[in-house]
Amino acid sequence: MRIEEEVFLEDYGLRRKRFVYDRRVHHSYVFVAGNETYTVIIGSLVEEMTFSRIGYEMPAGVPFPVNGMAEVYFDVFDGMGNLADFRHVRFEGLGSAVVLQSVSLALIAHNEIFHIGGFVFQAASGGVVDMGRRITLEEIYDYMLGLKNEPRYNKKTGLLKKAPRPLISEDLQAYKTVTEGRANYVVLH
Repeated sequence: MRIEEEVFLEDYGLRRKRFVYDRRVHHSYVFVAGNETYTVIIGSLVEEMTFSRIGYEMPAGVPFPVNGMAEVYFDVFDGMGNLADFRHVRFEGLGSAVVLQSVSLALIAHNEIFHIGGFVFQAASGGVVDMGRRITLEEIYDYMLGLKNEPRYNKKTGLLKKAPRPLISEDLQAYKTVTEGRANYVVLH
């Protein structure tokens, strides 16, 4: 896979690489958190037919944006050769907040540069994905996107935890559809 462009986005502290994969333009945003290097890969989805073929759905009554969508993948960076082999990243404590904030910054940077209609991504749920997690991956995304705001309690003390703050701005709207073993998320302007 050939990198067509590589730019350092000083305002965000991210390195962006442009490449073509599966006949779609992709951008990889690389960052370091703790002792790991991560990448957020954002693939262009300019046609609704490609969007649907991959398995995504627009929310009922919401048209596909004229300026397209972007599909988001996130993983520990181990080279550009394994794009189809994304694992479920595990991290503990404050490191998770730093990583998720960096992912959010990559999405903000991408939107500011390319002015897309929204983002779409999938989260596997249940089974191996959630094994050993205190909160499921699907719940994490629901809280991050403001789709869930139920009170949470500390299991040891029984005390109420601080309400999670959504990581998306108020001008964005998140939607979720659940299919067999996957939660599909669409975030629109």
